[in-house]
Amino acid sequence: MKAVLASGTVLPLILFAGHAHAQDAQAADGNDAAMPGEIVVTATRKSESLSKVPLSVVAKSQIELDKQGVRSVKDIAQITPGITFGQSAILYGTGQSSIAIRGISSTSGIPTTGVYIDDTPVQTRVGVSPSLSNPYPQVFDLQRVEVLRGPQGTLFGSGSVGGAIRFIMPEPNYSDVGVYARSEIATTEHGSESYEAGIAGGAPIVQDKVGFRASVWYRHDGGYVDRLDRATKQLSKKDTNSENNFTARLAVGAKLSDSFTITPSIYYQDQDIKDSSRFEVATSKLSSGNLKNSLNAISEPHKEWFTLPALKMQLDLGSMTLISGTSYFYRKTRTGSDDTTLTYAFDAGIVDGPFPLPGFEDYVPTTQSRTKQRAFTQELRLQNNNSNDRFNWIAGFFYQRSYVQDQYVGVDPRILDLINYAQDQAGEEPFASLTDVFGVELYEGKYSLLQRNRHWDRQAAFFGQADYEILPRLKLTAGLRYTIANYKFEGLTAGPVYSTDGNLVSEKNTGRTLTPKFGISFQADRNNLFYVNAAKGVRGAGVSPPVGANCVADAQAIGFDPYATLTVNPDSIWSYEAGSKNKFFGGMLSVDASAYHVDWKNVQTQFALPQCTLYTALNLGSAKIDGFDLSVGVQPAEGLTLGASVSYIHARYTTPVTGLVPDGTGDTVPGIIRPAGEPFPGVAPWTVQLNGEYNRPIGNAELYTRADFSYASHNKKPVFESPLYDPAYPRSPATSQLNLRFGARLDALGEKDLDISLFVNNVTNEQPLLSLYHDTLNAPRFRSGTFRPRTIGLTVSVRK
Repeated sequence: MKAVLASGTVLPLILFAGHAHAQDAQAADGNDAAMPGEIVVTATRKSESLSKVPLSVVAKSQIELDKQGVRSVKDIAQITPGITFGQSAILYGTGQSSIAIRGISSTSGIPTTGVYIDDTPVQTRVGVSPSLSNPYPQVFDLQRVEVLRGPQGTLFGSGSVGGAIRFIMPEPNYSDVGVYARSEIATTEHGSESYEAGIAGGAPIVQDKVGFRASVWYRHDGGYVDRLDRATKQLSKKDTNSENNFTARLAVGAKLSDSFTITPSIYYQDQDIKDSSRFEVATSKLSSGNLKNSLNAISEPHKEWFTLPALKMQLDLGSMTLISGTSYFYRKTRTGSDDTTLTYAFDAGIVDGPFPLPGFEDYVPTTQSRTKQRAFTQELRLQNNNSNDRFNWIAGFFYQRSYVQDQYVGVDPRILDLINYAQDQAGEEPFASLTDVFGVELYEGKYSLLQRNRHWDRQAAFFGQADYEILPRLKLTAGLRYTIANYKFEGLTAGPVYSTDGNLVSEKNTGRTLTPKFGISFQADRNNLFYVNAAKGVRGAGVSPPVGANCVADAQAIGFDPYATLTVNPDSIWSYEAGSKNKFFGGMLSVDASAYHVDWKNVQTQFALPQCTLYTALNLGSAKIDGFDLSVGVQPAEGLTLGASVSYIHARYTTPVTGLVPDGTGDTVPGIIRPAGEPFPGVAPWTVQLNGEYNRPIGNAELYTRADFSYASHNKKPVFESPLYDPAYPRSPATSQLNLRFGARLDALGEKDLDISLFVNNVTNEQPLLSLYHDTLNAPRFRSGTFRPRTIGLTVSVRK
């Protein structure tokens, strides 16, 4: 692929692919007005035609999301090159989900990708608990989704140093009636049925004065992993990993005068995952997608719900508009896990032999984790109204007060019995108590481990951005955000695993940061935009709790105190980007391209300590990222649209990290534990998305065929042998997935408003090993995640 791109022959190839960006029509002129069908975005906090925004933005309307069968943020990442989404930790149950844009990822502290529902940021600090990860709204009745690539620190704050994903909800209907409904039924190979039903609608209550928009939606995703009896290996429960999702929303808008509008809204979401989707590699048949797990005796559920009431007020002041956004986000999660094999390996050093052990057939140690998140957010923005002015500006104030509590506990009342079993097998004397082993007994008489972390964040920020047209069609952009962030941490660790009967620590930190942005753009004509941007992003400080006595060897090798609460210092990013948005041949061919370079200083890094299996976070040197994004769309014939998106990411650490390495004699000596040039884990160098759709009118109907193909490459660089890495984990594999859809659009309530389609997802039944995991360095039992096996279904939707 590199050779093809370098030789300049890519353009003929992309004529056979589709347009991944939702640019459906050509702008009428050089200003921000858009012709019907062209998507309008608010990536700069103002409404602008996508083709006129001097940023790398991928936007999908609800129609486009339906065409591609998008139901979740995981699907959005699958069809958007340059985005990585997946589980970053599956040590306990379902694990954490993490999202990265252009390789800028985070599994600790403040996220690097902002997640917005309308104008409310809902991302959370992430940490070691599997329950603590970002919330993501389900995809139903959205006006559009916007993916902003690159630092958005000036307008969107410290949680968006790598980019932002914005879920924009529909406005209330003031003048006409709108209806949207969707239902689906499907079956998964070696799995059970999935189905959904949802309806949304809006109408004026008082014509042109008061209106509403409401929606309700439910989806059941059938499971496809079978649980086997641990002893007999016979089927115990089929398709355990089913999932239920429910959402509801209500928004009411009132135009109290010609200049003042208020829009209160409330959004609710409930997610219930019945069991983890990780499977046992040894007992599964990946070639056919027949996935099984004989290592768990109980399910590993994850439950989450959140509610988001918000109030938007907009006041037209003539030449300016004042916008106020107020919201309160409240969320709870709960996750459980079966830790039998982990306890065998970690506490007793038993990694092989019979499973379950004799006398331990009913032995099921568990971990239960709970999180609570609440945040109050207030933002005020003042901006000019006329986008055709030479000088355009926006200024604002942002305030947020948030609280996150993360607690997980291990329950293992028979831990001493298991350790003494191992002593007996080794011919050693049994221990009289856990104190003889760990120095402490079970915490509160029942917990083998307990960790409770509390995070208080309060930040206030002033921001502004302005564009000035210094020459006709040539604009300069400058922006700045000043943030004062107060952070308080309180952590409790206890139990034998941490070798303490209760260690309470607290930390406070206040940070003051400036995040500037500079840009220049040239609108050569209504079809051609060129731009260059430089932007900074700064992420606030965090804390890494103690990992305890069992991690002494890991800590010595890497070079930190396992008994200390570690301060994770702020890190920062400078991104430099050049791009263009072009249309040729009357809009039949569109090209959206950008190239970028990123300098990342003092990188906050969370990783699993290979020997003791616990997690810690450290600042580990600097990094650089180089890459490009290219999206092309073409309409070579009537009814046929084709397109391609390609992303290349070269993300690597640039400073070596020193520590203690084995010398071959059983001792350790100072050496390199992570060399300069080491690539980022989990980041595919190349990602490609191809799509095409052919429409053919027959009478009053329109038949269509659609194909979507995605590909992510494998980084072939050998894994560096180091105390930082588990040598059993290869780099992420190459993956590909093909989805097909065949359907018809019919007249029901109006023009082509009824859509009936048959789809096949994961046509070739690809089953790559994603997030491969085992309990300790020498444990032979591996688990993994993968794509949902081949799924066939029927979708019916109505849009009026």
